[in-house]
Amino acid sequence: MKKFAKWFLFAATALVVCGACDDKDNEEPAPAPDKISITPKTANVSSKGGEASVMVSSSGQWTLSDNTNDYVTPSALKGKDGDIVKFTVKPNDKEEDQTFSYTFTCGKETASYAITLKKRASQTEEQLEITFVPESNILPREGGNVSVLVTSSDEWTLEGSHTFVHPSATSGSDGAEVTFAVDPNETEEDKVADYVFKMGSKNVPFQITVKGGVIYTLEIVGEKELKFAYTKQEKIAVTLNTNVPYRDLAAEITSTEEGWLTKGVTVQGATETEVIMYFDLTQNDGFDSREASVKITGPKGGEDILKIKQMPQSQISVEELSYYLETTGAALEIPVKANVAFDVKLSESAGTWFAYNGFTDGKLKFTYQDLPEGTIRSCTATLTEKDPAAGAQPLTVVLMFSQKPKGMITTAVNMTGTRAWPAWNDPTPVTNMTAFTLEALVNPAAKKNNSILSTIMGIEGKFLVRLGDDYLSWNQIQVVWDSGSYNYYGRPVEGKLSNINMTVNANEWSHIAVTFGEGTVKVFINGEEKGSTTTDVPASVNFGITHNDEQAPQGQQITRCFWVGYSYEHARYFPGMMSELRIWNRVLTADELANATRRYGVDPKSEGLVTYWKCDEGQGDVIKDHTSYRNDLASDGLKWEPVSLP
Repeated sequence: MKKFAKWFLFAATALVVCGACDDKDNEEPAPAPDKISITPKTANVSSKGGEASVMVSSSGQWTLSDNTNDYVTPSALKGKDGDIVKFTVKPNDKEEDQTFSYTFTCGKETASYAITLKKRASQTEEQLEITFVPESNILPREGGNVSVLVTSSDEWTLEGSHTFVHPSATSGSDGAEVTFAVDPNETEEDKVADYVFKMGSKNVPFQITVKGGVIYTLEIVGEKELKFAYTKQEKIAVTLNTNVPYRDLAAEITSTEEGWLTKGVTVQGATETEVIMYFDLTQNDGFDSREASVKITGPKGGEDILKIKQMPQSQISVEELSYYLETTGAALEIPVKANVAFDVKLSESAGTWFAYNGFTDGKLKFTYQDLPEGTIRSCTATLTEKDPAAGAQPLTVVLMFSQKPKGMITTAVNMTGTRAWPAWNDPTPVTNMTAFTLEALVNPAAKKNNSILSTIMGIEGKFLVRLGDDYLSWNQIQVVWDSGSYNYYGRPVEGKLSNINMTVNANEWSHIAVTFGEGTVKVFINGEEKGSTTTDVPASVNFGITHNDEQAPQGQQITRCFWVGYSYEHARYFPGMMSELRIWNRVLTADELANATRRYGVDPKSEGLVTYWKCDEGQGDVIKDHTSYRNDLASDGLKWEPVSLP
């Protein structure tokens, strides 16, 4: 009552202070309701006395009424949720049953408990009685135990013998407890066991019934823990050995992520006990694996558990694949994001100068030694997935390390997945060109499908330098142009130059030059002429078309323009690094192109040089034109990488 009065005073004071405040703001949270229950609620104790136990479930502290008597002593009069109270009961010295009642209290809620102490047998007349919990002698087919208390004025015996029932005693005296252990019934009919307790002229029958029926069984045949790759899986077949009708089987799927594993159809197998249950998996596009537990059950019995684990797509992600080391020895740490375990193996060229020191805290640890003067050296570290999913090839990532004096070029642009274009601040030098040379240093880092092109630079349908095409290797250079003539159907005839000698290697820098003039197109790789043609070569090419995004309303013609790393569609990006992009308004000679030094840099004021994109900014999304025309390249976003060339 004091607590309520104190709260009322507080609430009243708050109303005075707040005035028009919302009453709900001043309400105390409603207390949780009181709850209490006990298990069991009653107990029978033989006349010899013994012990009874009760488990208490409550919402808070509880108390037990102190029913003081000469026979029963509780182990505790108060406690908390989950406590077990033991009642020690002394033998009954009276010839009548005694009942002792107790009350468990939690707040306003109560739970009653009663202990019956069975009477002592009569000392003046012949007496034989048995006591058991009503219907406890009718057992399910799984069997169990039945307890019987015996009250007798003399020694008693138990008659009856059954193979599926095992009494704990067949004779005894007053106050004895007999436990009948009953085996499961594996037949379809009920089993009945009749017994008789005997003492003198007294006979007390006792019957035990164990229910019959089919005992259903279910077992998964083969592996019970399955692991799958990240890809979509349809009709995963799980074979069961069971006598449960297949139409009655159910599968309960438990997983932290819902929907990725679903149950399909269930069908009868080749035999009466063979059942096949099907499941479907969606593709795992996440970074982590996912697991599910499938409980397969019948409605009347039989159960087994299936574990399914689906791996994610293996990922070993490293921001940079190429590393240029200082000439002075040092330690090197490389962050790696991976969802698989992997091994690290150095190439033989690592020798003793480059060492791997383990993978900790998400970083690969390496050390390397000083570079001897006048030398260069390199090695690789291959990261290989340890335990790929069944049937999958292990994922590998190759890191390249080079140690040499710093080169002329220390930064390059990575064009993977992006593109660049000139706004043509001054298109004059690249308009209607009758002679020109296109140059580029390129390093393709990834192979693409042969049917997917990789664009270096130019204009789609006008004059374009690219890698790959239908029926060509992904790394074969192809130059295509508009010949200026039309075929029988009125379509433009496309000129092409490509052959099997015009190839570049992945993860390797190559210098490409394409010359145009006097009716001839030639291709040079690293200063060597690899192919030429005079077939269908036009008189001039116009690179100075006003830039646009090559988008037009349906039905209208698209105007193609000059791009770096793009043509026709985004899938034709260049998968790697570029540097030293140049356009000349003259045909460079074979001697000039054979000069290896000029591949890594030329004077911006060189004769005939009309665009010069060095690609060495190292930051930002613009590539500067170093000629006086200032036709810089804009982009969709650029990624820069450290290099050391030559």
